[in-house]
Amino acid sequence: MSAMSDVLPVALRDTALTVSDLYQASGRSSEWAKQVLKDCVEQIARFKAELQTRGLSPDQIDDAVCAQCALLDEVALRNLEGDARNEWERNPLQLAELKVNDAGEELVRRIEQRLRDAQSARLLLAIFAAVLDLGFTGRLALDGHDARGRLRRALDERFGATSQSDDSNEDGAIIVRARVTRTWGQRISPLGCVALACVAMSLIWFAIDSWLDASVRAMH
Repeated sequence: MSAMSDVLPVALRDTALTVSDLYQASGRSSEWAKQVLKDCVEQIARFKAELQTRGLSPDQIDDAVCAQCALLDEVALRNLEGDARNEWERNPLQLAELKVNDAGEELVRRIEQRLRDAQSARLLLAIFAAVLDLGFTGRLALDGHDARGRLRRALDERFGATSQSDDSNEDGAIIVRARVTRTWGQRISPLGCVALACVAMSLIWFAIDSWLDASVRAMH
């Protein structure tokens, strides 16, 4: 397998940085929200292109984009206010990209379906896990305080099972040894880092960048 197949999509780094901006979006203008929406559309296009080169099928790419849009829309609508929030609510990424208005529920359904599948692309499972780490909650907020943690652990377990499968299949997969002890940096989610460093944007960027780099190192 090529080295590129062993890491999370490079395009996901831009999404992580945008998420950090959105966590600090209180008081931003509608023009700012409009520009971020435009940037997100470009990020989604790069994300799709990279996943295609990595060998994911159209339905797998659609699931990955669902994860990306659900995360960005949720964090934006949770933190934007006034006209800026109205601007985003009128033009959610999920509606433009997926023609849905319930991505918070749809993504959880898709994750659960992929976990039930006999074979799932490890790259897609890694993207799901990263989106949860970056703060996506969706309908899991209604399923109890540990619902997101349970889903995250299920993905970890599936990583371990899937990594034993034949590496010759062309699923754009990555190998993740889920049962290897995680480093301190891997155990702390980017959302937690954002909460701890919300007074300084530079520290937030550093935390997310460190998390992504730690993920890359762990997946080699």
